[in-house]
Amino acid sequence: DDADDAFRANATSLEDRVLSSNPLLESFGNARTLKNDNSSRFGKFIKISFNTDTGTIVGASISNYLLEKTRITTQIEGERNYHIFYQLFSGADEQVLEKFGLEGGIASFRYLGNRATLKSRRDASAFVETMACLDQIGVSEEGKNEVLGIIAAVLHLGNIDFELVKTEGGNSNENARMTDSSAESLRMACFLLGLEESKVSEAMLTK
Repeated sequence: DDADDAFRANATSLEDRVLSSNPLLESFGNARTLKNDNSSRFGKFIKISFNTDTGTIVGASISNYLLEKTRITTQIEGERNYHIFYQLFSGADEQVLEKFGLEGGIASFRYLGNRATLKSRRDASAFVETMACLDQIGVSEEGKNEVLGIIAAVLHLGNIDFELVKTEGGNSNENARMTDSSAESLRMACFLLGLEESKVSEAMLTK
């Protein structure tokens, strides 16, 4: 009957969402290393609940932990940051890249090693899959834009430089400030995150 059809449709939808979570987690938590092009840099625990009568999935939760955070800021030669960064540059169109201040390409960002890298078909197709997975788990177009904005903001924050403040005598003290050349990186990061530049600057310069 209609109730059974609705139940089966909901169960199928839930199964699809659970399956979609895996490539999504890999985009944000896997990276190319010297030994493995798709190395998992985090742990995850998936708990799935089943209907004991029908055997269908009725619920699921995913916990992730131990993400290798240092990889976001530094990678050794021959390795990469997390896949999602390269997917964005290879798969998004020029209008999207310009919207997020990424038109300078991978070589423009310190967190990607300032390495000139050609766009990859594999990364481009993976970007399409990542966006489809976000659709599958119910993320709206606005939500997807926010996700991409956060990814871009991380890269812009990585381009902020600091320098010691000189005293009148020409000596350096323990105070620091952001360099003038970092102003645009700070502005773009704050714009994408919806934060005030002055407060972010104060937080970054305060011990």
